Amino acid sequence: MAITIRIGTPADNAKIQDLVAKITMPGPAQMCFQRAPDFFTGAKVIGDEFVLTVAEDDERPEVLAGLTVISGRELYISGHKRRVHYSGDTRVDPFYRRRGIASSLFLAQKKHRNTDDLLQGIVLKENTAPLDAAANTADGVLFNYWISHTIETSFIFKRKLTPRIPAGVTLRAAQPGDLPAMQAFFDREAPRRNGYPVYDLHKMAAGDPYYAGLKIGDYALALRGGQIIGMLAGWDQKAYKQTRIVGFKPAIKLLRPLYNLYVGIAGGFKLPPVGGALNYLSLCNILIAQDDPAVFRALIDWVMAHAGQKHDALAVALTHGDPLEDVPRGYKRQKLFSSHFWLSYGEDPRPGIDARPLYVELGRL
Repeated sequence: MAITIRIGTPADNAKIQDLVAKITMPGPAQMCFQRAPDFFTGAKVIGDEFVLTVAEDDERPEVLAGLTVISGRELYISGHKRRVHYSGDTRVDPFYRRRGIASSLFLAQKKHRNTDDLLQGIVLKENTAPLDAAANTADGVLFNYWISHTIETSFIFKRKLTPRIPAGVTLRAAQPGDLPAMQAFFDREAPRRNGYPVYDLHKMAAGDPYYAGLKIGDYALALRGGQIIGMLAGWDQKAYKQTRIVGFKPAIKLLRPLYNLYVGIAGGFKLPPVGGALNYLSLCNILIAQDDPAVFRALIDWVMAHAGQKHDALAVALTHGDPLEDVPRGYKRQKLFSSHFWLSYGEDPRPGIDARPLYVELGRL
């Protein structure tokens, strides 16, 4: 077996889809996080530029042994725009586990990084074992990482409701004529959080691939006295990003029809047949003036009462310590905890990052 590391291209898409389908989450319902049918569409949403490295085995040319992607995007850090790289979608075929594939992939990525580059990433439930394995090579430590925040992702179950709107506030869908005011509101509010992606809403309206599937009409606005005081969007990404069911334990397969009948009444995720995808809408571009929880709750209610009725749940991610973190906890929901980390091929980057709350854009993970 001879492993070759090279840059991935769109010609690898079929092999990439095959590799991704092999990486599943065990449980009563076995799930797989996929980016089908085109892996590269999803990659362009994570960053406006990216480096994809893939590992090939000369004895098995029909498969990829592994891949990793490091994407670049502009974020606000300490109140200023900064190019930050996101390390995500590291996958190793189970056949090649414990053979140093991940370290080789990250070693190849190092050729495209400077030691002063700031990188970030996410791991589920502090599952840092893959990071530890990738960081250590025969020549020593390849990179260092530092866990910074716990991320609480809430899947808020759909129900019929009348939005709870604070006195003096009006809610409505955004329209093309709102773009200048929305951009001005964004430019004022987004720098208050570290890690907030820099949005150019005019590029979004023009169909830039960084915003694939996101439209002006997907935004809900909260206004007081005709001025925007809050906004968020419901981003449906199922056309290129799915959480797919790949198997059930026998008991779950048998009880699935009854379970779906129950959650149709009580709220929750309906379990699709094998091959189907969970049906949720991601809340993104969340900005609330003065971090007013009542305005945030009203916007969630409004999306749920409109576009949310076509989905089983609304997905929203907030870090512990965010002033708005308690709002999703007031809904019936399913929780998922993960950990955010900073990563560097050079020095510890944390002294250059101030104490503003950290924002994570769920649609760009």
